[in-house]
Amino acid sequence: MRSFKIVLVIGGLGLAGVSLVQCGEDQPDDAGAPSSPLPSVTVDDQPEPAVWTPSDDPRTARFLGLVAPKPVTWIEHPPSSKSRVANYTVPGRDGSEAAHVVVFYFGPDQGGTVDQNIFRWQAQFKPDDDGTPQQPTVDRFEVDGMRVTLVELAGQWQKMRAQRYTPDQLFLSAIVEAPMGKVFIRFAGQTATVQANRDAFMAMIRGLRRADES
Repeated sequence: MRSFKIVLVIGGLGLAGVSLVQCGEDQPDDAGAPSSPLPSVTVDDQPEPAVWTPSDDPRTARFLGLVAPKPVTWIEHPPSSKSRVANYTVPGRDGSEAAHVVVFYFGPDQGGTVDQNIFRWQAQFKPDDDGTPQQPTVDRFEVDGMRVTLVELAGQWQKMRAQRYTPDQLFLSAIVEAPMGKVFIRFAGQTATVQANRDAFMAMIRGLRRADES
């Protein structure tokens, strides 16, 4: 496994960066514009829930022909838009807020490049007081023959459609290059909750398998 910091410069992009922050949360970077320094985002104003079948085992997550282990305490919910294929609420501990694991899928050959998504997520985090962008930590590895890029960011996060930054946020997002295309598995929320469940999330990602091989 390789772990390293990616340094992306977003200074001077100004209004373009703001427009990204205001676009739809469920939409990735435009896969058709990889050469753009700050790729566009397509907004779906009337998303429809994805076809959803809950898992019959509370210890197992199932989506898009993939299976993975999950804690029984993670509560499964129906997806809230057509690009979400799985939703889990992760309860907080000792007064910390609940966090959420969301699985996104935009279709074959959709979702933008890995670097475009890292760039977009970085732009959602408030820079330091001197304007230095928050730097993501990126790990790359394989599970069941599928390439995975795990991106971590921390700090004040302004989610898509949000009007302000939320402080003390930890953001983990795995881009899984699966047989059906890129699958995005995001775990984000209050730092204490995400940190307490980091090992369980990593067990989910590293335990991903094709359903017919489980």
